[in-house]
Amino acid sequence: MNLIPRRSLSEINVTSLVDVTLVLLIIFMITSPLMQLGIQVTLPKASAKSVESKDNLTITIKKDATVHIGDKAIPLAALGAELERAREAGKKGVLIRADQAVPYGAVIKVLDLARKSGIQDVGLVTDLDERTRR
Repeated sequence: MNLIPRRSLSEINVTSLVDVTLVLLIIFMITSPLMQLGIQVTLPKASAKSVESKDNLTITIKKDATVHIGDKAIPLAALGAELERAREAGKKGVLIRADQAVPYGAVIKVLDLARKSGIQDVGLVTDLDERTRR
Protein backbone atom coordinates (compact mmCIF):
# COMPACT_ATOMS: atom_id res chain seq x y z
CA MET A 1 0.00 0.00 0.00
CA ASN A 2 1.36 3.31 -1.11
CA LEU A 3 0.69 6.10 1.37
CA ILE A 4 1.69 9.33 -0.31
CA PRO A 5 0.14 12.36 1.32
CA ARG A 6 -1.89 14.55 -1.07
CA ARG A 7 -1.34 18.26 -1.08
CA SER A 8 -3.95 20.75 -2.12
CA LEU A 9 -3.19 23.04 -5.02
CA SER A 10 -3.13 26.60 -3.74
CA GLU A 11 -2.13 28.30 -6.99
CA ILE A 12 -4.61 29.68 -9.49
CA ASN A 13 -3.95 29.09 -13.15
CA VAL A 14 -4.40 32.56 -14.66
CA THR A 15 -3.36 31.73 -18.21
CA SER A 16 -6.91 31.19 -19.45
CA LEU A 17 -8.10 34.29 -17.58
CA VAL A 18 -5.43 36.42 -19.29
CA ASP A 19 -6.34 34.96 -22.69
CA VAL A 20 -10.02 35.81 -22.29
CA THR A 21 -9.18 39.30 -21.03
CA LEU A 22 -6.94 40.04 -24.00
CA VAL A 23 -9.57 38.83 -26.47
CA LEU A 24 -12.20 41.05 -24.84
CA LEU A 25 -9.81 44.00 -24.89
CA ILE A 26 -9.19 43.55 -28.62
CA ILE A 27 -12.93 43.30 -29.31
CA PHE A 28 -13.63 46.52 -27.40
CA MET A 29 -10.76 48.33 -29.13
CA ILE A 30 -12.16 47.41 -32.53
CA THR A 31 -15.83 48.15 -31.81
CA SER A 32 -15.58 51.34 -29.74
CA PRO A 33 -14.76 53.69 -32.66
CA LEU A 34 -17.67 52.24 -34.62
CA MET A 35 -20.08 53.02 -31.80
CA GLN A 36 -19.09 56.70 -31.72
CA LEU A 37 -19.57 57.46 -35.38
CA GLY A 38 -23.35 57.36 -35.62
CA ILE A 39 -24.47 58.84 -38.93
CA GLN A 40 -21.76 59.02 -41.57
CA VAL A 41 -20.92 62.56 -42.75
CA THR A 42 -17.83 64.08 -44.29
CA LEU A 43 -16.84 66.83 -41.91
CA PRO A 44 -14.92 69.89 -43.08
CA LYS A 45 -11.30 70.14 -41.96
CA ALA A 46 -10.02 72.70 -39.44
CA SER A 47 -7.04 73.10 -37.13
CA ALA A 48 -9.03 74.05 -34.02
CA LYS A 49 -8.99 72.10 -30.75
CA SER A 50 -11.68 69.53 -30.03
CA VAL A 51 -14.56 70.21 -27.64
CA GLU A 52 -15.86 67.75 -25.05
CA SER A 53 -19.47 66.78 -25.67
CA LYS A 54 -20.58 65.21 -22.40
CA ASP A 55 -23.33 67.75 -21.62
CA ASN A 56 -24.06 68.68 -25.23
CA LEU A 57 -26.64 67.44 -27.70
CA THR A 58 -25.19 66.39 -31.06
CA ILE A 59 -27.15 67.29 -34.19
CA THR A 60 -26.07 65.79 -37.53
CA ILE A 61 -26.94 67.35 -40.89
CA LYS A 62 -26.43 64.99 -43.83
CA LYS A 63 -25.65 65.90 -47.46
CA ASP A 64 -29.33 65.93 -48.37
CA ALA A 65 -29.95 68.45 -45.51
CA THR A 66 -31.82 65.93 -43.34
CA VAL A 67 -31.39 66.59 -39.63
CA HIS A 68 -30.70 63.82 -37.11
CA ILE A 69 -30.45 63.77 -33.33
CA GLY A 70 -28.59 60.59 -32.53
CA ASP A 71 -29.81 58.03 -35.08
CA LYS A 72 -33.31 59.50 -35.24
CA ALA A 73 -34.28 61.70 -38.21
CA ILE A 74 -36.07 64.86 -37.09
CA PRO A 75 -38.13 67.06 -39.43
CA LEU A 76 -36.88 70.66 -39.38
CA ALA A 77 -40.33 71.82 -38.22
CA ALA A 78 -40.08 69.63 -35.09
CA LEU A 79 -36.45 70.41 -34.30
CA GLY A 80 -37.25 73.47 -32.18
CA ALA A 81 -39.48 71.46 -29.85
CA GLU A 82 -36.84 68.69 -29.57
CA LEU A 83 -34.20 71.27 -28.67
CA GLU A 84 -36.43 72.80 -26.00
CA ARG A 85 -37.01 69.34 -24.48
CA ALA A 86 -33.26 68.68 -24.51
CA ARG A 87 -32.56 72.03 -22.81
CA GLU A 88 -35.15 71.26 -20.12
CA ALA A 89 -33.58 67.81 -19.67
CA GLY A 90 -30.24 69.42 -18.79
CA LYS A 91 -28.36 69.63 -22.08
CA LYS A 92 -26.22 72.76 -21.87
CA GLY A 93 -25.22 73.12 -25.49
CA VAL A 94 -25.48 71.84 -29.03
CA LEU A 95 -22.77 70.46 -31.30
CA ILE A 96 -23.59 70.53 -35.00
CA ARG A 97 -21.98 67.91 -37.26
CA ALA A 98 -22.72 69.11 -40.79
CA ASP A 99 -21.44 67.42 -43.93
CA GLN A 100 -19.11 69.71 -45.88
CA ALA A 101 -21.50 69.57 -48.86
CA VAL A 102 -24.46 70.91 -46.84
CA PRO A 103 -25.58 74.38 -47.94
CA TYR A 104 -24.70 77.14 -45.50
CA GLY A 105 -28.38 78.06 -45.16
CA ALA A 106 -29.27 74.65 -43.70
CA VAL A 107 -26.68 75.06 -40.95
CA ILE A 108 -27.93 78.58 -40.19
CA LYS A 109 -31.52 77.28 -39.85
CA VAL A 110 -30.38 74.77 -37.22
CA LEU A 111 -28.33 77.44 -35.43
CA ASP A 112 -31.34 79.77 -35.43
CA LEU A 113 -33.63 77.06 -34.00
CA ALA A 114 -31.07 76.33 -31.27
CA ARG A 115 -30.96 80.00 -30.26
CA LYS A 116 -34.76 80.30 -30.31
CA SER A 117 -35.08 77.27 -28.04
CA GLY A 118 -32.89 78.93 -25.42
CA ILE A 119 -29.61 77.12 -26.07
CA GLN A 120 -26.78 79.64 -26.18
CA ASP A 121 -23.74 77.34 -26.34
CA VAL A 122 -23.46 76.12 -29.94
CA GLY A 123 -20.41 74.51 -31.55
CA LEU A 124 -19.54 73.23 -35.02
CA VAL A 125 -17.79 69.85 -35.26
CA THR A 126 -14.91 69.47 -37.72
CA ASP A 127 -12.19 66.95 -38.53
CA LEU A 128 -8.62 67.79 -37.62
CA ASP A 129 -6.64 69.01 -40.61
CA GLU A 130 -3.39 67.02 -40.45
CA ARG A 131 -1.58 69.48 -42.74
CA THR A 132 -1.93 72.40 -40.31
CA ARG A 133 -1.23 70.38 -37.16
CA ARG A 134 2.15 70.92 -35.56
